[in-house]
This record gives sequence, structure tokens and C-alpha cells, in this order.
Amino acid sequence: MNVILTIALRNLIRQKRRNILLGTAIAFGTMILIVAHSFSHGISDVLFNQIVAYVAGHVSVGYSQGGNLYKQVFHDGDRMVGIVKKELPDVTHLQEAIGMFARALGNGKSDNVIMVGVDLRQTLNVKRTPEEVKKEQDEYKQNFHMVEGDFLDLKKDGIENPVAVSIEKAKSLNVKKGDVLKVRFSDVNGQNQAARLTIVATFKPANMFMSAPIFLEVTTLKKLLGYGPHDISQLYLRIRDARKFAARDADILYKAMQPPVAVLVGTIAHGNKKIAAGTVLGMRTDSTSHRLLKNSFAPVREADSTSAFGKEGIIASAPLAAALGLFPGDTVAVTYTTKYDPHHVTVSFAVKALAQPSAETGAPILLVNEKAFYAAYYDNWPASAEPAAGAYVPKKGDKLFDAFDPEWLLLPRSHTSDEARKAVRDAGSSKFKGTIVNVGSMYEMASDVLKLEYVLNMITLAAVLILFFIILVGVINTLRMTIRERTREIGTVRAIGMQKSDVRNSFLAETGFLALFSSVAGTILGFAAMAGLSLIKINAQDNPLGMLLVNSHLNFAPTIVATIGYNVLIVAIAVATAYFPATRAANMSAASAFRHYE
Repeated sequence: MNVILTIALRNLIRQKRRNILLGTAIAFGTMILIVAHSFSHGISDVLFNQIVAYVAGHVSVGYSQGGNLYKQVFHDGDRMVGIVKKELPDVTHLQEAIGMFARALGNGKSDNVIMVGVDLRQTLNVKRTPEEVKKEQDEYKQNFHMVEGDFLDLKKDGIENPVAVSIEKAKSLNVKKGDVLKVRFSDVNGQNQAARLTIVATFKPANMFMSAPIFLEVTTLKKLLGYGPHDISQLYLRIRDARKFAARDADILYKAMQPPVAVLVGTIAHGNKKIAAGTVLGMRTDSTSHRLLKNSFAPVREADSTSAFGKEGIIASAPLAAALGLFPGDTVAVTYTTKYDPHHVTVSFAVKALAQPSAETGAPILLVNEKAFYAAYYDNWPASAEPAAGAYVPKKGDKLFDAFDPEWLLLPRSHTSDEARKAVRDAGSSKFKGTIVNVGSMYEMASDVLKLEYVLNMITLAAVLILFFIILVGVINTLRMTIRERTREIGTVRAIGMQKSDVRNSFLAETGFLALFSSVAGTILGFAAMAGLSLIKINAQDNPLGMLLVNSHLNFAPTIVATIGYNVLIVAIAVATAYFPATRAANMSAASAFRHYE
């Protein structure tokens, strides 16, 4: 075998001009392939780790209350954060994504702005390595090139609502560091509000999309927007190896966030009578739930024929009515203990009808229409109903479990951004009064952004096909000419006893060496080209494509696996292409070869 390799190397050197031309073509194609793949992977890296991470997180949990997409709030936030930390202990970054449109007034000029919260205080406290902390700080420096002040002053105490604005927005509002910015906006409850913001920093944005927002520390913004201390907005999670685990982690959270039935358990009183462990449940509004409820709660007395299970229906079960002496039209007071800052809250309901429950629901129960029930439940989140002795708490699998209002409505897992938006719209149009929860990964929540990666991969594939064509045509033509010129040489070596397989293998080895040396040279040229292109600074501040740059430079991200894989693939294609001409040369008889004349 060593003799065959020696002959192949000797023949490769003998045909210098032809092999140099073919090798140059293969090297150039390899260089284009390596550069194209590295550029595609670099943009993909920016999309995944910067744009998608900021726009939608690797995994996200969204909330909207009462079908209002702008009322993004969940009142039992500590519980949701606890679920995330328990189910996904390796989350590297957990933050609230919160923003609100506002009208801003500066020094004699006004403009529209978006108030965006950034979590500089790390209020949600996830464990991170020093490298991850440094990476986040580098990202802030990259996205916010400070002109005046310090971005970290947003969390400085003693300043009235500190805010950072871009230099473009500062010019449009005629303000600078130290000035006061007045804003008018609607809070999370839909009420019009006004506030004074103190500009502590101005920055040059990394791209045009960073010019419109003004940035406040998330705790400051939540206070302005009327969020309570235990309320949360959207949750954005960053995880390690997001490409591999984002969809899996979203599925894990989805399973962990299946909602229980919302239950108010407490003292129900009417006049001087009361029961200590009464249960208040909300009635679902869909037809299936109504049918289940009607089969289990037969009305025995009601104020009118349509009020029992209607939109304003409130039904007292017969055991509850008997204990309190209730009739339609009477008002009952429900007193329960809240979960946070525990204290007693009392809400009142006017009974519309009495109903005889089935055997499995024979406890004292008050059924309340969805709107009134959620208004009471969300205003003061109740303590867990589990410890209450004698209370009726529906469990998963119970006959009526799906007929009662859940603590929240969990939307089905979507596969694209369009499906996610449609699911939210459908839930909103259903007039569900509770909170809608949507768990998704970057593959669904930002699928439109990630389509760009697919396009880039197609461009790389096109480069591969072009390279394959170059290799195919070049190798075939070179071998055809080489075999023709060395026909008598083939006859000589066959005459002195070289086997057909050895003749074939010598040509295959010659082609393999040529492809190997050329692809290695092309790889070196590719890395040199990337190093040179990375030094060029591109001013794309007002161009949307600027968001694909890193510090105003092209981002190339070559991988060892892909680089080695492409080299192996090129050599394999060259050898495979050379197989048939080499086999034809090996099958030539010595007599036929000696009769050949040029």
C-alpha cells in the first residue's frame, strides 16, 4: 500500500500545472463554503443568543387577564417563579419582560415612547456562574454605548424614577442627563396615569430598534404601572444550550403549570347565621360546563327562569341554603384569608337561585358566575383551600372538575408564532374572565425571526452545491486527460504485474491527496478571510441589518465539527467522482495500452 501512495504522490507532483489549477478551484470553493457556513452560523448565534433571547427568551411564560392582551399580569407571581425554579433549576437568566406605551413631554417637545423594564437588581435570583454574569454585563455594554451617565444608575436609590434614553430620543424631546421627563400612560388596570422620570443616562443604541424605548429598572416600572408586590408580568428564561433544550424545557413547564380549580373557602354568613367551611366556586361559561352543572345541581327555586346558570347567576346549594335560611335575592358574605400578608377579606354575593346538589357535591357550596368570581379571587388571592376541613375542593379526574373555573387557563402548546397568536386571540374572543397563561419556547414564540436562519442555511447549501459541481467537473476532466496521457504508462505497469485494483487505487489516492491538500489550503484561506472581514467596522446604526452585527463587525462562528466535516465530505466526493474513470483505466489491457499513440 505504501508503494501505491508513493506512486500517487509522485504522479500528483508530475502534473503540476493541471493539478494546481484544479486544486485552486477546490481550495476557492472550500474557502467560500467555510466562510458562508461560519457567517450563517454566526448570524444564527446572534439570533438565538441575543435577538431571540431579548425578544422572547429561550423559554417564555406569558399572562393576559380577562382576554385583555395589554393587561399582562398574574397575581400569584411567587408561585409561578417557584414552579420555574423547581422544574428548571439550570436556568441561567430569569427576568420579567414588561413594557408600556406612553406619551413623553420633555423641554418644549413631546414624542411617543415605550417604557421598558430591565432587571438590574436581579430580583428573581437565579444561580449563575461568574462567566454568565460577565457575559450579561458585556451584553449591556454592547447594547448601550453610554454617552452620558451610567446605565447602572437606573437602580440607584434617592432618584425619582431614574430612566435611560437614547441620544436620538433625547434630541427629539430636547432633554439631557439630569432633566425631568414627564410621561402619560395607562397602568395595568387601564387607568390613566402621569409620572415624572429623571434622566440619569443617555446612550447610543446598538441598532435602530433600541432608539424608541426608554429604560427603567423593572421594579420602578412595575410600581408606576400599578403592579402589586407579588404580581408578575411576562417571564423570559434563558437556558444553556437553547437549541437543544428550549422546546423540552417549555414542555416541562407546560406540564407543571396545569391549573387546579380556583376555590374560595371560608366563612359564609347571612344575618346571624354562618358556616365555617363553606366553598365558593366559579361556573365556566361554555355549554359543556353548563350541561355538567345542570345535571349535578337541579334548580329548586330561582328569582327568574334564566338567572340560575346565566352570566350573572349565583346559586346556593340546598345544604347551604338550609344552614343559613337563604332564599333567592338574599345576600351572603364570604370571609376568607388571603395568601400574601395574611388578613381576612369579605366579599358579598346576591343569591339568584337555590339548587339541589347530587350526592358527590353535597357540601355547602356557592356557585358564582365567572366575572364576579374572578373579580373577588384576583383582587385578594386566597390562601390554599387544602387545610380547610369539610370543604369541597374538586380534584383532577372528578366528574365536575372541568365545569368549575380554574385558577388560570393554560393555552395548548403551539408550534409557530401564528398558532400562538391565534390561540391567544381565540381565548380572548371566548370572553374568558380569568388569566390566560401561554408557555412557549423560542421555536414557537419567535418562529418568524428564526426563519432567517433557515434562509441562511439555504444559502450555505447553495454554496455547497456549487462547490460539488466544481469538484465533479474538474475531477472528471482532469482524470480523463490524465488517463489519456498516461495510457502507455498504464500498459507498462500492467505488463510488469501490477494488479487492476492497484492501478485503480493509485488514481483514487492521487485524487484524494489533491482534494485533501486543496481543501486544507481552502480552510486556511477561509479562516484568513474571516479574520480580515471581522476587522472591517460597519456603520449600520440606522439599518435593521445592524442587529445582526456584533460591536459593528461581522460575526463569524466556525465550528470544528462542521469544518472537519466539510473537508471530509469534499475528499469523499472527489474520490467517489474519480472511481469510475479510475476503474476504466484499471480495466485497460496492457496490449491495448501499448497500441495507444497521441
